[in-house]
Order: sequence, then C-alpha cells, then structure tokens
Amino acid sequence: MSRTFRAHPSALHEIRSFVRDLSESQGLPGPAIDDIVLAASEAAANAIVHTNSSSVEIRWRQSGDAIEVQIMDRGVFRRRVAMPEFDGHGRGIPLMTALVDELFIKEGTPRRPGTIVRLVKLMEPQAGGPSARAV
Repeated sequence: MSRTFRAHPSALHEIRSFVRDLSESQGLPGPAIDDIVLAASEAAANAIVHTNSSSVEIRWRQSGDAIEVQIMDRGVFRRRVAMPEFDGHGRGIPLMTALVDELFIKEGTPRRPGTIVRLVKLMEPQAGGPSARAV
C-alpha cells in the first residue's frame, strides 16, 4: 500500500494517521504501532525539512513477521551541522534507530535526486503460535 503526500509540515498528521491506520488494520500490538508511526513521522519530517522535494511517498507492507515502511522523496538531501544544544534538532536518525530493527538511508544527490528511508520493525511471534522466521 502506498500514498503520496505534499512535502509540507501540515502533512505530517496525515502521514502518521496513514501509517497508524494500516498498522492497526493488520492487528499489530500497540507498542509496535507507536514505534513505527514515530519513526515514519521522523523520516517524513526529515524529507520535508532537508530536501527540496514537493512530495513524500509512504509505502507500507507486512511480510511474515516484519513491517516495512519506506519514505521516499524526489529531492536532494541537504546536510546541516547539528547543534542540539542550541536548537533541539539532529536527533532523528538516533531516534529512528532506537525504534526499529533495521534502518536504511539512501540520500538523494544532485545527480540522483530522491532520498529513500527504509524502516523495518520485526514482530514478536504470538505466544503459543508458530514463528514465521525460518531456522
């Protein structure tokens, strides 16, 4: 499932709702939903703040015991020097790392615009149920 949003801070509420609704419709446990929603929101906010993209696409899928959310823009990632002691910014990547099991970032460049952030959250097997992971 995917949806494209306008790359504007006002779209963050819609992005969070989109990811939350999909997660809830799949019956994910509450803490996992909160983690993936917050991580996706942070990635989308980074796309809005750090690129010149006009849109952000969110792709959501569940495969076995993993949830994967991709956040893609069509811009060029603009790095800035983080000074957390002054402005409270610069904590997004450590936050996403703490919330998900896998984080992959491919930054857009002038020659190849479009940043991709892939978040993977592994789900715990249900008690008494078979594990979806191969051993």
